[in-house]
Amino acid sequence: MLQHYVVIKYQKGTSDEHIAEFCRRMLSLRTSIAGIEHLQIGRDILHDERSWDLILIMRFASSAVLRSYQQHPEHQKVMAFNQPFVAAVASVDFQ
Repeated sequence: MLQHYVVIKYQKGTSDEHIAEFCRRMLSLRTSIAGIEHLQIGRDILHDERSWDLILIMRFASSAVLRSYQQHPEHQKVMAFNQPFVAAVASVDFQ
């Protein structure tokens, strides 16, 4: 089992509506892309200096399944929608 965590920091001024729509689109991928075994999204509530705005917590059967998900056209569409508002993104993948 591969754990895939992604944290996103948005540019200042990014609307709550955009972030909510990104979350909705991400969650919809559970039904359109095979191989997503778990998808949870958390939004930061403390807004500390070191805080990131959002975390995606995902599980895949293997790194090959993760790579397939990352290249899927539906995932690419969601990333293209979100990218103009992203200031920074990081990920951690582990078993």
